[in-house]
Amino acid sequence: MTKSNYSPVAIIEIDYDGILLAINKAGTALLSLPDELLQQTKQANYYFDYYKLLNLDPNIPISALESTTIILNQQYYFLQIFDDIERLVFVIQPISYLKTRLAKKGIANQQAFNVFATNSATMQKLIKQAKSFSKQKEPLLISGATGTGKDLLALACHQYSQRGDQVFLGLNCAAMPDEVVESELYGHAPGAYPGAIDGKKGFFEQANGGSVLLDGIDEMSFRMQTKLVRFINDGSFRRVGDDNEVSVDVRVICATKADLFSLVKQGKFREDLYYRLNVLPLHMPLLNERKEDIIDLANYFINEFADKQGIIAPILMLDAQLLLLNYDWPGNVRELKNILYSALAQLNGNELTAKDIQLPSTQVASSYMLSDDMEGKTLDDMTKQFEKSILNHLYQTYPSSRKLSKRLGISHTAIANKLREYGIGK
Repeated sequence: MTKSNYSPVAIIEIDYDGILLAINKAGTALLSLPDELLQQTKQANYYFDYYKLLNLDPNIPISALESTTIILNQQYYFLQIFDDIERLVFVIQPISYLKTRLAKKGIANQQAFNVFATNSATMQKLIKQAKSFSKQKEPLLISGATGTGKDLLALACHQYSQRGDQVFLGLNCAAMPDEVVESELYGHAPGAYPGAIDGKKGFFEQANGGSVLLDGIDEMSFRMQTKLVRFINDGSFRRVGDDNEVSVDVRVICATKADLFSLVKQGKFREDLYYRLNVLPLHMPLLNERKEDIIDLANYFINEFADKQGIIAPILMLDAQLLLLNYDWPGNVRELKNILYSALAQLNGNELTAKDIQLPSTQVASSYMLSDDMEGKTLDDMTKQFEKSILNHLYQTYPSSRKLSKRLGISHTAIANKLREYGIGK
């Protein structure tokens, strides 16, 4: 059948378990799926991995997407998703009129913050603020504990800005000798150091027109802080060993795990630099302050691991989700990623359960700990009791099996069976 004989609009229907219900000819052609699927029904048990097949960001729950732009076969398409209670319907239309230059810059910039899970009100507020700050020219100051993702936020702010198609470079200033920091940032002239026969452009010169991230700014020495103040003020500097002034247009983004104002009061950080940097402050919250995002983040890392290994992503089972939700995460998002990667590297099968995940025993969290006496109960009894308490708690906020299934990231059928088993919602 030639292309002109069918509509260019692809239509795909699936149930909440991801099983394909129907697909049209345009859908199989666009996604390079076998034509046999046109005649098959749900009994064929074809799992439609829409995140992978449609190039969707697995960090964004499908419930948060209604319409978006996607790239398939190096072409841009407009995707609409309809939630029809018992099924999801994907409608994909070509938008060939988009100019490549505008699409590349505009769409990429608009998607810069899609790497963040934003179910929590805390993250929604932060991303809204970050998008606003990204459009400004002043330095950005990003604070937050280790492992919260300050570097990712810095990169997203750069990509979302008018500089998004220019160079982004990052330097970790922590525990670096002044000579190294100075050479890396400002460059050096030929012969500036023993053995330095050739000159070198520093990060600021290399990133002219773009952005530079200075991570660990709280550990930068006073001498380097002084030089940075001057550069921020007028955009000029001298390479090490050179008398000539170099002027560039670079946005400075700084990241710190420390409270800079406290360091200023202690005399450990320059006051003038602090006030120069603290014009547009952003703070990355702890992971246990945004627990609504944990399951989305977990699924993102699971899919990321599966893509790297070339395997089908395992399903994060409900007991594993409950375990992750009730851990304190002192190492924040980085710890979540590391623990999941460790579990996945040892996993045999297509389901990731609580017993596959190893958490530090002293840190297992608490807000939903079992209150009943566990003496004499089997692990299965205790798991069910724990599961029931969580579902009871969440059902107050998500009072339907459909809403709850979206919240926990598992199938509508599985949640409906669990609620029926525990008598919740009757």
